[in-house]
Amino acid sequence: METLKEALNIRKVECRVETPNTVYCGSPKDLLVVISASVLQLAVINKKLESLIGDKRWDIEVG
Repeated sequence: METLKEALNIRKVECRVETPNTVYCGSPKDLLVVISASVLQLAVINKKLESLIGDKRWDIEVG
């Protein structure tokens, strides 16, 4: 099963990460720094690429 850290390492566009307690938004590189190590080890439950008027964003849910 893919961890949040693994998912963020391969993403290149803006991400929205929903954890059980918090929602994070930003570039994958920045999120890897901001999100705690324990949260980065959580398993990815769902992920999908959203396209919003030309902008793309990954929605990632962990639990």
